[in-house]
Amino acid sequence: MGVFRFSVEDLTLHVILLIVVASDLNGVVTGLGSMSSIAISYGEYGSAFCGLKSDGSHFVACYGSNSAIISSTPSRTQFSGLTAGNGFVCGLLMNTNQPFCWGNSSFINIGIPRPMAISAEFIELSAGDHHLCGLQKPLMGKRRNYSLVDCWGYNMTRSHVFEGQIQSISAGSAFNCGLFSQNRSAFCWGDEISSGVISHVPKDARFRKISAGGYHVCGILEGIESNVLCWGTSWESEEQIAVALFRQGQVNVDLAPHDPMLSVVGGRFHACGIKSYTREVVCWGFRVDPSTPPPKGVQLYEIASGDYFSCGVMADKSLSPVCWGAGFPNVLPLAVSPGVCRTNTCENGFYEYNNVTLPCKSPDSRICVQCSNECPSEMYKKSECTKYADRVCEYDCSNCTSAECSSNCTYTDKKNERFLSHQLPVIIGVIAFAVLLVIVISLTAIFYVRYKLRNCKCGVKGIKIKNNGFQKDGGKIRSDFDELKIRRARVFTYDELEKATGGFTEDSQVGKGSFSCVFKGVLKDGVAVAVKRAILSPDMKKNSMEFHNELDLLSRLNHAHLLNLLGYCEEGEQRLLVYEFMANGSLHQHLHGNPKTLKSQLNWVKRVTIAVQAARGIEYLHGYACPPVIHRDIKSSNILIDEEHNARVADFGLSLLGPANSSSPLAELPAGTLGYLDPEYYRLHYLTTKSDVYSFGVLLLEILSGRKAIDMQFEEGNIVEWAVPLIKSGDIERILDPELPAPSDLEALKRIASISCKCVRMRGKERPSMDKVTTALERALAMLMGSPSNDQPILPTEVVLGSSRMHKKSSQRSSNRSELEGDMAGENEDPRVEFRAPSWITFPSVASSQRRKSSVSEADVVVDTKVSENKNSVGDGLRSLEEEIGPASPQQHAFLQHNF
Repeated sequence: MGVFRFSVEDLTLHVILLIVVASDLNGVVTGLGSMSSIAISYGEYGSAFCGLKSDGSHFVACYGSNSAIISSTPSRTQFSGLTAGNGFVCGLLMNTNQPFCWGNSSFINIGIPRPMAISAEFIELSAGDHHLCGLQKPLMGKRRNYSLVDCWGYNMTRSHVFEGQIQSISAGSAFNCGLFSQNRSAFCWGDEISSGVISHVPKDARFRKISAGGYHVCGILEGIESNVLCWGTSWESEEQIAVALFRQGQVNVDLAPHDPMLSVVGGRFHACGIKSYTREVVCWGFRVDPSTPPPKGVQLYEIASGDYFSCGVMADKSLSPVCWGAGFPNVLPLAVSPGVCRTNTCENGFYEYNNVTLPCKSPDSRICVQCSNECPSEMYKKSECTKYADRVCEYDCSNCTSAECSSNCTYTDKKNERFLSHQLPVIIGVIAFAVLLVIVISLTAIFYVRYKLRNCKCGVKGIKIKNNGFQKDGGKIRSDFDELKIRRARVFTYDELEKATGGFTEDSQVGKGSFSCVFKGVLKDGVAVAVKRAILSPDMKKNSMEFHNELDLLSRLNHAHLLNLLGYCEEGEQRLLVYEFMANGSLHQHLHGNPKTLKSQLNWVKRVTIAVQAARGIEYLHGYACPPVIHRDIKSSNILIDEEHNARVADFGLSLLGPANSSSPLAELPAGTLGYLDPEYYRLHYLTTKSDVYSFGVLLLEILSGRKAIDMQFEEGNIVEWAVPLIKSGDIERILDPELPAPSDLEALKRIASISCKCVRMRGKERPSMDKVTTALERALAMLMGSPSNDQPILPTEVVLGSSRMHKKSSQRSSNRSELEGDMAGENEDPRVEFRAPSWITFPSVASSQRRKSSVSEADVVVDTKVSENKNSVGDGLRSLEEEIGPASPQQHAFLQHNF
């Protein structure tokens, strides 16, 4: 260690100065300290309190009467810790680990102290009256068992080399002390004057931490007791002062209390410590009168001392500073950091401080707070000290002997009684009211639903509404049309619609099917509409049946992704339905029409979005309509796209009201479109909602590949027969539409391809329901849009329901995007594809993996809608289907024989 020598004149002058200070407190005062999150400076220019901010920024804020410190505080510089002396404050810079000082001092350089070793980095600072010392980072290699301490200031400017690793340092008035990390012994160097603080260091004592004061040092001994041992003196050894202090009840600083301590600090002539049981502060030694006593019942995290006063950080969420003694600043910051940030992890016996805001800016740093020791008498340990919280003690009310314990337990009992007498009735009343409210709401909902469904009886034997309502007629549903006219859609006149469409000319025609044509028209109020006009034929009964069927279904259904029916016209032989106009035509036009630029308009996200929206509409038909609706004609030309590229399911001419139990089949003759028709429905005449699932699976394959359901220009003309084997072999890229660039991540499209394979299975009971298909598509769309979640995704509103379509007036869309009108008339799907189930068609089988040529020629697409009524045709059909879906079960055979 380094030793400094005073001359006799200097020593005498210093002793005289101390006597003057002890007798007259209004003279020159100084400040002391070790590095902490708070620092106290005193001097002839006034006092100052500095602390690191509690927001984790590591910025410093200073308050007090020393204008030199307050005005020169580096408010935007980050520090790891602070220390203070006579008229100056120093901090350890975070970026360079070097000291930086500000204020007014004749012995310490303002800024970075000089001289400074090149690239020197420090881990701790301590300031005395007029000097500053810094402990450098541990050495490596051969010198790892040595420690370097640099000091600057009055009679202290020197670099010291000590044998052994030093854990911490602390500064007194004109001396410094250190604590070795290996044997836990203390040592001091500098000028002890007449206090004997250097020569009287306890040789056999082992300390956990030490802290130096004016002319004394206190340390917390290792062990369970954690008692404090002090040496040195609080004042000059003059008999008069000692007698006066004894009469006042004050003792020398070396007579420390026997309470276990967590932390200890030294002032000029006094010392303070934090009790390990309660975290309350206790002080001993010389005190100035008048002075503020230490706070009682207040828990503290950190404490620091100046000459005649001390300050601490309150151990609560406010982190407010509190001071006691004489001469402390009248203004203090609102909140300060509870400790110094360290890079190493918290050791055993310490817990990591954690509050609402991060106390340390660096993610690898933390503030370690020492755990409190065992609970005091009359208290028991409720919980142990953990990594993030201190241990908790509570009074044992069954064994109270002190007034504090009795008052605490009495207060707790009274608090519980007050709660039971005042709060319990309120809680019971709130619970009773909540139960009553739930009952009332539930009953109201039940009666409301019963009222709404009073005329709706869903059953497997058909639908009956009143006596004159819907009746089963050959599988079709006729409505009470007189009542429907009153309650449902708007009634148009033929002249009104003829004028709106310009006389149903070819220029206004935007689409054509097997049984109807679609024209664009504009009503008197400027609303653009699509008018569907039935083609006149000798079979008016058939036309009227399909017209009434579609009118009835659309007037009773309401969903964002079903085509919105505006009205109808029924005059003489004319049957017309009026819909809102879909400016972007059909999905079929975009996938297969000309020009091919239409196809490029639908990227993968838009295509999958359209598939999700169409699935939502079909899911509504199957699961939310009462009774369920089976569309029977799901295909790309019946998926219309509005001006905002939202999909709507259209064309309900072939739709049927299904049974309430979706697993029960209807006995219906097959109807639909070639390539989309369910093979099980065609062969066995089993019609369930799973028939729509098959058609939708074909539609998904069409969206993925860009190929038509039946296209004879390819070697394998059936899309199911071509695509399913490739998907099962994992060769997904071969089925993707070559007109679009493949996405970087094919996982979403692989999932959609897997869904389509499940939808086109031969057996209906093996296909998923539409709600499961919709959920799977939504997850795939979420992955494609950048949200790879396996949970149910929350998709944008415009994906699920379309963007505010239900809230916009149709007149706002009347003039939007009519460029497709010319293409719509010429590029519609071939009307010959519509058919009524010919008995000779062979449907694709998932089981048949061989890529065989279809014997169906392109001319054979036009088929007759009649089915042979010969009983042998059913048996032949069943026998020919054994390879495809297996033989019919006895129940299926009985069903067929009974119905056909």
